[in-house]
Amino acid sequence: MIVVDRFHPSRRASLQTALDAGQMRQVDEMALLEPEQLLPLARFSLWLFVLGGIFFIVLNLFAYTWRTGQHGASLSGGIVFLWIVLNLLSYVVMLPIHELIHGITIAFWGGRPHFGAKLPLALYCGAKDQVFPRNYYLAIALAPFVVLTLAGILFTLFAPTLSPYILLATVGNVSGAAGDLAMVRRLRALPASALIEDLESGYHAWMVTSPAENATISST
Repeated sequence: MIVVDRFHPSRRASLQTALDAGQMRQVDEMALLEPEQLLPLARFSLWLFVLGGIFFIVLNLFAYTWRTGQHGASLSGGIVFLWIVLNLLSYVVMLPIHELIHGITIAFWGGRPHFGAKLPLALYCGAKDQVFPRNYYLAIALAPFVVLTLAGILFTLFAPTLSPYILLATVGNVSGAAGDLAMVRRLRALPASALIEDLESGYHAWMVTSPAENATISST
């Protein structure tokens, strides 16, 4: 594995030496696709979808009234059909954008992202055989949720007549970040010195051990 830390080369070299010497112990792991994780994750995702939907619908109503002075808009069959089609399309487009932001953040820290797909609509971005300081990994996990949610809020505030056509994309991005947020919640309990190995469906967390600790572990 390779330690990633673009901005602290001396620290990176020291950690890489420890990693190459086997002076690491695993302190935590998480696999989101394990059976015991799937149901809680699905519930969390549904909760985020409902909460995100309420938030963006209320925000859109407020922004529409604020910018147009009107309290409603006329609907027709054609407009409803267009709304459905554009929402579905925007959701599909949002999926690769979400993963691209993961990849950009990985590259920003000095890592090498790789992308893949699990059909029909499951895309992923990872950093195979690379480990990151905990805070770097937190930023990687949170980046799409933060960036795209803020973008959705701004778009809703300044284009309230258009934002309903991407409502599913903005709310779906919030809901789709359930796995990222679940990992962040658990990773926050680890010390900042932990190193996080990225996996396609979770992570392994490592800590550097002293030579004495390493000898003890090897003898047990």
